[in-house]
Amino acid sequence: MQQTTQMAQYERAGVIPAFSDAHCHLELFDNVKKTIVDARNSGVGIIITAGGSKERNLMTLDILKGNDVFGVVGIDPESAGRERAFIDDITEIVKTSNRMIGIGEIGLDSTVLGRSDIHEQRFAFEKQIDIAMELDIPVVIHARRALKEVAEILERKGVRRAVFHYFEGNEEQAKDLSKKGYLISIPPISSGRIKKVINVTDINNLVAETDSPVVGKTPSDAIGVIEEIARIKNVESADAAEIIMENIKNYFYI
Repeated sequence: MQQTTQMAQYERAGVIPAFSDAHCHLELFDNVKKTIVDARNSGVGIIITAGGSKERNLMTLDILKGNDVFGVVGIDPESAGRERAFIDDITEIVKTSNRMIGIGEIGLDSTVLGRSDIHEQRFAFEKQIDIAMELDIPVVIHARRALKEVAEILERKGVRRAVFHYFEGNEEQAKDLSKKGYLISIPPISSGRIKKVINVTDINNLVAETDSPVVGKTPSDAIGVIEEIARIKNVESADAAEIIMENIKNYFYI
């Protein structure tokens, strides 16, 4: 109800918050309230913020208590070894907030092996998948130079709902994953590879993200990503925004 009321306020002010940011890190912003308000005023209606370590997950939970945004909770590959104990708290955290809508970002990352053992990464990844399946919520995937193994684990586990955050694969991998019903999340960067991925992926399997403030500057950068998707798919920006928002709503049951 709070979300509907706030949306109506923006609409009365002449702002239609039709865009969406499927992945950012609000806990890393100095002024979270201002970041959210600025995004709303630019037209971003749905914002999903992600944790990563114990500290950042708890900060994310706190943000959800006082703001009209959604979140996912999880231990990322880099934090897997030192944060193993926190994984046992994830189920209760999800149950305490109806705005905590997924487990993430979780996965494997071969670029951080010097700081995070691959066996610890696999343990954390698979345990969190099990939690997500028990809770019947999606997983948000971090797969850096490990996409093949991540996809194999998801298939072995029978995961049906996974969002591939900051997708780094090629067009063939995008087609294969989208056929399985997974969502491909497009980051705020432009490259020939990403354009090919957008081109071959059904728009019903696409979402836009900013990964801000790590990659994009703010959640408002999602608008540019969606406009790029619209250009490549040869549809109106408003139509692309509506489809992508519905993809998020349907996938996360919001």
